[in-house]
Amino acid sequence: MTRILPIIINPAAGPERPVLHALNRGLGATGVDWELHLTHAKGDGERIARQLLAKGADRIAVCGGDGTVKEVAAALAGTPATMAILPGGTGNALATELGIPLDLAQASRLAAASAPRTRALDLGRIGAHVFPLRASLGLETLVITQTPRDLKNGLGGLAYTLAALSLVGQVPVTKYQLLIDGQTVEATGVQCTIANSAQMGVTGLSLAQGVSVDDGLLDIIVVTTTDLTALADIAASNFLGQNLGSDILHWQGREVRVAAEPAQDIALGGDVVARSPATITIWPGALKVIVPG
Repeated sequence: MTRILPIIINPAAGPERPVLHALNRGLGATGVDWELHLTHAKGDGERIARQLLAKGADRIAVCGGDGTVKEVAAALAGTPATMAILPGGTGNALATELGIPLDLAQASRLAAASAPRTRALDLGRIGAHVFPLRASLGLETLVITQTPRDLKNGLGGLAYTLAALSLVGQVPVTKYQLLIDGQTVEATGVQCTIANSAQMGVTGLSLAQGVSVDDGLLDIIVVTTTDLTALADIAASNFLGQNLGSDILHWQGREVRVAAEPAQDIALGGDVVARSPATITIWPGALKVIVPG
């Protein structure tokens, strides 16, 4: 019997491109029927996914950016259902992290596979919110929330790089107090990231090395400076596979309480969800995602 693959799609995500043509090309030869569910506003991804789960869906594909993926992940977390990612956003950081093809036709064929390989990912939790990537305070929050939509549409992931460069030397230094699994650490920097994944997007750039999406741990990363030398060190560390210099401070733990002086917004992608101080925990193995074999 032919299966029906529900696809939640955010039509506003990423650059303009013929998404339906790519999906049809990828799914046409798989023998799998598919149906579209369009989002129109924030929160629709989670709402639609919960409706599909209630109707018995055991596999749900999501076509959009990391924000839409995060919404669907919130609905599927802790359930037996599997998520398939069809990268359709600006950064596509989680797809890049998992090695999912950025070509929509290839990704859709993977999503429709009869016996796909799956990976159980951890999720971070802050209050009622869950996240597969990271929560951020400081520079990254400013970059993501202040990058114009038209710039992202035109330049893709490069838009974030240009926005970050425009803020070099302008981001105030913040004193962070971190309580990591009961141990207090203090650090001064321009950004604090509590990461499940440190992947930054389609460029393949990772904020720090040794971060895993399924090790049962959060990675707490403080960037101490935004000068060009520090940014170059981060880029070079990706080629060498090790952190360079002292501009990146890195700890791991299952629970972290983060306080900032002065207090800062805490964002998941472009959405501000809390303000420091706040506690963030890890939810091990909470989400099943289809990945390449």
